[in-house]
Amino acid sequence: MKPMVCVGLLLVLALAGSAQAAALDWQRFQETDVIEIVTHDEDGDRRATSIWIVAFDEHGYVRTNDSRWLANIRRGSGVALRLGEQEFAVSAREPNDPALTARVEEQFKQKYGFMQRVMSTFRMREPTLLELTAR
Repeated sequence: MKPMVCVGLLLVLALAGSAQAAALDWQRFQETDVIEIVTHDEDGDRRATSIWIVAFDEHGYVRTNDSRWLANIRRGSGVALRLGEQEFAVSAREPNDPALTARVEEQFKQKYGFMQRVMSTFRMREPTLLELTAR
């Protein structure tokens, strides 16, 4: 294969991957009660953890307290969300925005109702909020 053809093929594949990331349908996550977040432990093993998620404004939001998967993300592990048989690569950041945190908390209350209120009662401290963005 000629070098220009290879470069062109790589460009087409890269653009197709970008389009898939941009087309991530956050509404599907909002309509699902429990998904899995996938990270990698220090030894390279995949860790899949069932979590709650809310999604709005082209982002997903999850919360946790001192979990192994949070430690993996902070260490630089890749992050994916699993919905059924599909996995979607995402980036994760810890926003420092009280207004956003309050909005996310309200979304969790609306989506998970009574269970969210019960779980909030037993919290010893505020959870870590992660904002997820399609990659």
